[in-house]
Amino acid sequence: MWLQLTLAVLCWNSAIADIDRRRNSNPTYYNVGGVLSSNESVAFFKDTISNLNFKDKYVPRGVTYHDYSILMDPNPIMTALNVCKDLIAHRVYAVIVSHPITGDLSPAAVSYTSGFYHIPVIGISSRDSAFSDKNIHVSFLRTVPPYSHQADVWVDVLKHFNYMKVIVIHSSDTDGRAILGRFQTTSQSVDEDVDRKVVVEQVIEFEPGLDSFNEKLIDVRSAQARVFLMYASKTDAEIIFRDATYMNMTTSGYVWMVTEQALDAANAPEGLLGLRLVNATNEHAHIQDSIYVLASAIREMNKTEEINAPPSDCDNSGSIWQTGQVLFDYIRRQRLENGATGHVAFDDHGDRVHAEYDMVNIRAEGEHVAVGKYFYSKETQKMRLELKEHEIIWMGRSSSKPEGFMIPTHLKVVTIEEKPFVYARRVDDILDCTSEEIPCPHFNISEEADQLYCCKGFCMDLLTYLSRAINFTFSLALSPDGQFGSYAFKNISQPGSKKEWTGLIGELVYERADMIVAPLTINPERAEFIEFSKPFKYQGITILEKKPSRSSTLVSFLQPFSNTLWILVMVSVHVVALVLYLLDRFSPFGRFKLANIDGTEEDALNLSSAIWFAWGVLLNSGIGEGTPRSFSARVLGMVWAGFAMIIVASYTANLAAFLVLERPKTKLSGINDARLRNTMENLTCATVKGSAVDMYFRRQVELSNMYRTMEANNYDNAELAIQDVKDGKLMAFIWDSSRLEFEAAQDCELVTAGELFGRSGYGVGLQKGSPWADLVTLAILDFHESGIMESFDNKWILQNNMLNCEENEKTPNTLGLKNMAGVFILVLAGIIGGIVLIVIEVVYKKHQIKKQKRMEIARHAADRWRGAVEKRKTLRAAILPSQRRAKSNGLKEAGSISLVVDRGARRRDEVPRIPRYSPAYTPDVSHLVI
Repeated sequence: MWLQLTLAVLCWNSAIADIDRRRNSNPTYYNVGGVLSSNESVAFFKDTISNLNFKDKYVPRGVTYHDYSILMDPNPIMTALNVCKDLIAHRVYAVIVSHPITGDLSPAAVSYTSGFYHIPVIGISSRDSAFSDKNIHVSFLRTVPPYSHQADVWVDVLKHFNYMKVIVIHSSDTDGRAILGRFQTTSQSVDEDVDRKVVVEQVIEFEPGLDSFNEKLIDVRSAQARVFLMYASKTDAEIIFRDATYMNMTTSGYVWMVTEQALDAANAPEGLLGLRLVNATNEHAHIQDSIYVLASAIREMNKTEEINAPPSDCDNSGSIWQTGQVLFDYIRRQRLENGATGHVAFDDHGDRVHAEYDMVNIRAEGEHVAVGKYFYSKETQKMRLELKEHEIIWMGRSSSKPEGFMIPTHLKVVTIEEKPFVYARRVDDILDCTSEEIPCPHFNISEEADQLYCCKGFCMDLLTYLSRAINFTFSLALSPDGQFGSYAFKNISQPGSKKEWTGLIGELVYERADMIVAPLTINPERAEFIEFSKPFKYQGITILEKKPSRSSTLVSFLQPFSNTLWILVMVSVHVVALVLYLLDRFSPFGRFKLANIDGTEEDALNLSSAIWFAWGVLLNSGIGEGTPRSFSARVLGMVWAGFAMIIVASYTANLAAFLVLERPKTKLSGINDARLRNTMENLTCATVKGSAVDMYFRRQVELSNMYRTMEANNYDNAELAIQDVKDGKLMAFIWDSSRLEFEAAQDCELVTAGELFGRSGYGVGLQKGSPWADLVTLAILDFHESGIMESFDNKWILQNNMLNCEENEKTPNTLGLKNMAGVFILVLAGIIGGIVLIVIEVVYKKHQIKKQKRMEIARHAADRWRGAVEKRKTLRAAILPSQRRAKSNGLKEAGSISLVVDRGARRRDEVPRIPRYSPAYTPDVSHLVI
């Protein structure tokens, strides 16, 4: 700690010692040069330097100032030589230069000569803007402001009189262009009066040395502005005033404000307002302020800087005097609160600021009367304007302030097609427009031809009412590029390209139109360039999407129950049927037992009848036969009937909820929906390129991720985006709530999601400083109060469609074929199944009949064979005794008897001949059996 303090003290002492060393090494004599216009000024310069040495405020003790001065020579070359011989040779630290009585180049010669060595030059009368260029006049300062600084006074005067649109007339020389540039910069600077910016309607530039100004004045006669700001020399001003007076442009209603040179024109008209610099010709006052500023700078510089001696010879160029550069910066930073010419200060270019002006009014016979002043206020430390308005005599000897503009009675109005505010219908002839439509041609940029349209809608009715209320006529046209307008680079590939407005805004900004009547959103970006009326409709931003329709499949009727429950129901039916069969089968009081006793087995409850009974109870169909007989089975049947009642009631209720009462809700909850903030690949959202909604998303930092995603999907117009939402190609379209609510009212399949955000309003757009702005605003406020706006809403936006959609929301949905198609398919499947089964049954039955026929044939054949066998057995039983007797009586007799018997048998019975009996023989009847 002590070590750090010790080091700090040592460093401080070292710095103090270094400053003392520099101070001791700095010179104690300072020579100041002067190039003045008269002997009186030279004498005053010497006296002021002498008196300065006795002023401790400016000169420290031990320092002395000496003066060296010469008279200004009209010849600039002689002036430069005299500066080298009489001033630089005496090592002057700075030169104070005046302006010659005749000639304009001598101060420049002094600046060039001294500036070569970086010797500071303080001008006390040169006001040309060229001296502000530090690339040429590297070390030049001045206690008088350049002529271009009068533009600052102009801006304050115009705002005081509320003249927001002007015409600037200036010469094409350096000062003329400088005053125009400064005026445009100052008038558009952002300050506390951000809404009160002066607009230059037209600029007229002329070459000095005019012969006639008529052609230029003819071009501005049709302009709205009647306030002329003019910078011109005295001779040029006389030509301009002559021609303006001849064209009656210096009469009542016109306002002319001029700079100091033009104020001295011999034919300056009565009522002219001009500026005059205070102490502009008081050379002694400027000499005094210049010397005191220089002394203050050297005193301050002596404290911290090392001052080297200035150069003493123009013949030896040597090196640049570094001390001169430092001294210039010190002089530029000085301020004199109570100088002889007022508050003395300099800007970065070394030009005088806070100079005071008088506002002069030209009276009869060329009398100049001061009616105000522009001065530095010590309280606010700003320039302040004070005017005596009641003493001003205006053009035409009027005592009342002119309006400053001419209100045109015919306006060019532009609009854009945007339902329901503007409907555009293509026609072949303007006569095809109906009584409620307004002709609105559209200039097709690609075809370079006009296309005829008829427009109607909310905004067209508003335009008609405005024209009647504030008394103007209009011609209507559609936006050339079909866009509201965006502020972007037109040709990005070209270097130095600037941003430009397109669409409706561009038509207004570049004065190709006077008014925009369209659903134009009021936002800060547009309000900076155009003027808006009060909103004629308040709205916000919302999201449009298509209602998500619940998919209806062929098995929609199965949705009330889950798959598990359906399986359990199916299993329960067959389990209950099986148990019913078993209970009735084994119960002593069942139909099966009674059937055995009574002999009526067909009435017994078999398994098929039990299944039929279980399904019949579940499906609430009549059961005609096959009911259980036993008490135990009937108890189970009643429980099953209760189960079926509950299942059927639950199914019916859920089916109504699924197919009728349930309504799909929006997929998005609003702009804060997580799927929008972190957009997924399958969720596309978009807006319109360059629209107010697009600008809103660019402003909102928290929506930057969402904007980067949706920027690639943005559409050229709202119509295409809305159609894609209807077609399902776009999931969410972000746009003005008025339009989207109208679309949702027109098509009940569309719905807006979430609450409104980015609330704003639609306004009528006008040019900056338009005289119609206040009139349009008052008319719109009157329309709101009288209910006209509400009638527009009912006619064009609501159209009773919103009510119909709300009624549809309250009524249940009607089931359609797509909801119940599965049921019909189930019936069709049952019919087809029945047909297939009956075909199978018929085929099977025919097969059984054939089989039965074959069995009958086989059985019949077997019976015949059996009968034949029996007959043979009987015959054999009758023949055997005879054979035995024949053996005993002889072979012949036996043979004859056998033959007789055989023939007799054939005749009687037609029995085929049977071979001799053998025990091993059996007839083959296999071919008779199927």
